[in-house]
Amino acid sequence: MQTENKLNITLKKINKEIIDQKQELIEAIKGEKGIKYPNFNQSNSVELSNWREKLVNVYAEAILLEKQESIVFLNSWGRETADLLIAIQFPLDLAMKEIKFYRDMIGDIIKEQAKAASLSLDEFYELLSSFDHVVDHAIHLISVFYMKKYSTNIQSAKNAVDELSVPIVNVSEKIGVLPLIGDLDTQRAQVLMDVALTKSAECAYEYLIIDLSGVPVIDTMVAHQIFKVLDALQLLGVETKLSGIRPEIAQTMISLGLDFKDAKSFSSLHLALKYIGFEQINGG
Repeated sequence: MQTENKLNITLKKINKEIIDQKQELIEAIKGEKGIKYPNFNQSNSVELSNWREKLVNVYAEAILLEKQESIVFLNSWGRETADLLIAIQFPLDLAMKEIKFYRDMIGDIIKEQAKAASLSLDEFYELLSSFDHVVDHAIHLISVFYMKKYSTNIQSAKNAVDELSVPIVNVSEKIGVLPLIGDLDTQRAQVLMDVALTKSAECAYEYLIIDLSGVPVIDTMVAHQIFKVLDALQLLGVETKLSGIRPEIAQTMISLGLDFKDAKSFSSLHLALKYIGFEQINGG
C-alpha cells in the first residue's frame, strides 16, 4: 500500500512538472538538442505548436491513467492528431521523431522525480514501463490513423479525377456527348457507367453520344462494360451512339470477337450528330 501511495504521489508530481515545463518542452524542439528539418517548410508554425502542445498534454495526462484508460484516451487523440498532421502536410516520419523526442525529454523528468522520491529499482521500472506503454501505443495509433486517413484522401482524389475524366457535354437540351480521352480501365469504365446513367437521367437526354476518338485501346473487359452502359441507357429510354471508332480500334474489336452491331457507330462525332439530326433538333 505504501509503495502504491508513493508511486501515485510521484506520478502526480511528474504530471505537475510536465505541465509547469510545458512551454519549455514545446520550444525545446527548436533548440540545440532539437530536431532539424532541412527539407520541410514549417510554414504552419501555429498548427505545429498546437500539435506539440497536445502531445505534451497527452503524455502528462496519460501518466495518471490506468493502462486501459490510457488506451481509450489515446484512441480519441490519435484520430484527431492524424487528421491535423495530414491537414498541415506534416510527414509521418517527422511526427514519429517528435513523439520520441518528447518521450526522451519527459523521460528525464521521470528520472529526476524518481530520484527525488527515492523510488526502488522495481518502482522506477514499473513507472517507466507504464510511460513506455503510452508512447508505444501513441506511435502505433498515429501510424495506423495517419495511413488510413492518407489512403482515404488518395482514394477520394482518385475518384474525383476519374469523375472529371468522364465529362458529359450538353450540346442541346436533348443531346449529350461523352468524350473519352486516354486509357479505359475497368475502374474508369465503371465511372463511365455511373456518370452516363446519372447525367442522362438528370438532363432527360433523348440521345447520348459516347465519343471514343481519344481512346487508344479497348480490351474485352472495357468493351463489355460499354455494352452494359448501352443496355442500361436503353432502359432509361436514351438512344446511344458511338463515335470516333478508328480503324485500328475496329480491327482490335474484330480480332477480339466483339460485336457492336446493335449499337450504331460512326467514325466521327460530326457524323453521329448529323445522323441524329442535330441541326433539325435545334432548329438549324
